[in-house]
Amino acid sequence: MFELTQGEGRYQVRFRVLTADGNGLVVFITGGERPHLGGTALASLPPQGCGDLSSCDTWDITLPGHKDKELARELARKICLAVGEPVSVNVGIHTDNASGEEIRYLCSQAEELAERFIGQYITNKEKHG
Repeated sequence: MFELTQGEGRYQVRFRVLTADGNGLVVFITGGERPHLGGTALASLPPQGCGDLSSCDTWDITLPGHKDKELARELARKICLAVGEPVSVNVGIHTDNASGEEIRYLCSQAEELAERFIGQYITNKEKHG
């Protein structure tokens, strides 16, 4: 399991990943004042020989009233393309009365954590074949 955290207080974002030994990743991104599950996205590369491996298929769902699926979809796609495995991303970040700027900041925290995770995961895969 990988776990990364960035920020403090109402701006803290936690990024946790469970791996399936090279056969998929389950990512949980939570944070803010009220961590929860708001949206989920699944990304997968097409089967070998069945499409362009520079793109992936994505599916997403959300709980009513939540907007977390947009970030989940973006990060599922990014991680899937980077590591070449199916990825499920579950997001729930909430800060009361957040401004647009604060929401963008929280999303950028999650994006930075995804980049850090990708680098660490690829390095780990290369070391352990």
